[in-house]
Amino acid sequence: MKKVTMIEIAKHLGLSRNTVAKALSGKPVAAETRWEIIKTAKQLGYAKLNPQLLDELNKMKEIRKGSILLLFNRAESMFWKAILTGISDELKDHHYRMQLHIVDEADTDGKKTLQMIDDDVQGVVFLCAFSTEFIQEIAKAERPMTFFNATIDPAWYLRYGNVVSMEGKNAVYQLTRQVIEEGRRTFAFIGYPEGSINIKDRMDGMIQALNEGGIEEKERRFFTEYKNDSYYNYTTVEEVIQSLESIPDVIVCANDDIAKFAASALFKRDLSLAKQVRLIGFDNTIEEDFFKQDILTVHIRKEELGRRLIKTTIDKIENPDLDNSFIMVATYPIYKKHITRSN
Repeated sequence: MKKVTMIEIAKHLGLSRNTVAKALSGKPVAAETRWEIIKTAKQLGYAKLNPQLLDELNKMKEIRKGSILLLFNRAESMFWKAILTGISDELKDHHYRMQLHIVDEADTDGKKTLQMIDDDVQGVVFLCAFSTEFIQEIAKAERPMTFFNATIDPAWYLRYGNVVSMEGKNAVYQLTRQVIEEGRRTFAFIGYPEGSINIKDRMDGMIQALNEGGIEEKERRFFTEYKNDSYYNYTTVEEVIQSLESIPDVIVCANDDIAKFAASALFKRDLSLAKQVRLIGFDNTIEEDFFKQDILTVHIRKEELGRRLIKTTIDKIENPDLDNSFIMVATYPIYKKHITRSN
């Protein structure tokens, strides 16, 4: 029988030989990496595996509960970094392993993703919106599922799992009221509400404030068409800004990323516009060194939100008879002094 070497173990796991050597000699290595190395060494028949490491592997098996699969299809942003930190911390606290899977754009029906759900996967968290066809396919795995956000009808999602959402209507309503009280009278909204109840709630909050503030229909513009990524990247937002014959006093954006894109596009079009226009975003991810610091936004306890997604999933794993539920977490508008407007 061929002798198994550390190099082969390293190659199998995509790690360096040095990392494998450290783990197998008892030197400090990240717990998750250590687990995988010892497990793989045993599976491949590594002859020099220390009996103490085998004992350690058996003890780790006793407390490990499998993995939770996170399904994702969106570009990286500061918002998701914080969410994933909370998710990772909660999983570690409960002895679950995290599997983060970026879904291939071509996998529209979920068949490829379903194939990767093995016995180790105990639950599935959908971090982004997916088609009903995709969700129905993943449901065949018969694992507890949690959806972060949903499309317009969250009741449909409750057939398959729990839904965790963020309060947005009242938060954006409050910020819109503030800018109306500043004397702002023309408004625009940028975002795709048809693909997200969160974004629709934010738009509805703006509309409610405009109605109560006596802002006429002719003073409102909405840019809500579906785009290639449904997320409004910089190029798309710049096209919106360049298409405006007259620039509104306020642009309400579905999130801070779009608000930053709008600020940059305004700056490119006319520096004075970037200074004058009031922007409202969401998520509280504006960097301290970003040139426009007066963007109104809404704070979310993002790491706690990540933890909530996992707690909700684990609760269903451990108590399968629980009814699925819709959870809305609190958000916190951040009020900032209005900018000085030039005449």
